[in-house]
Amino acid sequence: MKIIIALLGTLLLVTPAMAQPAADAGDPRIAAFDAELQRLKREHQLPGLAVAIVEDRALLWAEGYGTSDANHQIPVTPDTPFWIASVTKTFVGLAFLQLEAEGRIDLSDRAADTPDFTDLCTWLSGSGLPMGRGLDCAAPITIDNVLTHQVQGVPGTEFSYNPIVFSRLSRYLEYEMTGDIAGVKTGQNALAQAITRTILEPAGMGRTMASLWDRSRPMVFFDMAEGFGVEEGQFVQRPRPGRYIAGGAGVVSTVQDLARYDIAIDTGVIATPQIRDRLFGPARFTDGSPSPYGYGWYSQFLGGETAQWHGGWDPDRGFSALYLRLPERGLSVVLLANGEGIWWDNPLDEARVQDAPFAQAFLRAFAPDLAAPVAD
Repeated sequence: MKIIIALLGTLLLVTPAMAQPAADAGDPRIAAFDAELQRLKREHQLPGLAVAIVEDRALLWAEGYGTSDANHQIPVTPDTPFWIASVTKTFVGLAFLQLEAEGRIDLSDRAADTPDFTDLCTWLSGSGLPMGRGLDCAAPITIDNVLTHQVQGVPGTEFSYNPIVFSRLSRYLEYEMTGDIAGVKTGQNALAQAITRTILEPAGMGRTMASLWDRSRPMVFFDMAEGFGVEEGQFVQRPRPGRYIAGGAGVVSTVQDLARYDIAIDTGVIATPQIRDRLFGPARFTDGSPSPYGYGWYSQFLGGETAQWHGGWDPDRGFSALYLRLPERGLSVVLLANGEGIWWDNPLDEARVQDAPFAQAFLRAFAPDLAAPVAD
């Protein structure tokens, strides 16, 4: 049986590993970043960590550190699948824009027309959670507002990151595609199917699953890293994530596949110029002013240049992530970990990737003029 499964996995991985140029081993930027990552992995108590860097629409470098399993025996490689947590939102934003362009959904639809949305909204508004602050369930909240996190206060007038409301996007799409929400948790739901069709397949992302229900990619499921927390200085294994994609999280991927994703966006394979412009935004408020968040992407300025990014953090499952793009320099970095240490306390109403230690390490090595001064 093990031989059969191994052969099946080999057949399924139709996308070859992305080759790294041998000359890159002598790149002083890579050497500096590699040393920083090894230090940060220790300081932030990560069992395993993977990184990939894209430069000028090609993979520049990818590496793995540490281990991916509970016995700490399986090494992390650039091909190790991780739960990417909220970096999933970048896929959701792109898939929704693709479906809108196909005429299959309308982002001006009212969120309240989705079954169970009003019940969730009512509960959240009275919960005392930050995501319920100023949430008016009688207001005309649209799907576009949900995608851009403009649901609190008067819809469309302020940004406040709201993963709870965002998670209802899978129910909206299930209802639009099937007329019911019964299948949203019980299989490869409509959102997972849309991400697979519009992104994973055309981008050649053979080591990525849009939900853990995808039976066509068993080796991604079997090879997925285990997540960990830290308790009293020891790694403690966390439960596996839920199998369905809810909107805010659900994608499992590798740094090499996310490099493919980055390249496919910029080369037009999975996003037309018009969709790409909307994807990265920034989105606009109703008064025309820019928001720090678009369709699954934060957007901000670092030293006068645009930075596009999303982080991921799931303390219950033991994973964290960072995906950062510097489009004016043709640079992107993807970091995935089976621990919480990549995460930083980004405010709910701002974009501050400069506060992330792993982002600063990348900037110091690859864009030192954009990095924060090093404290004495």
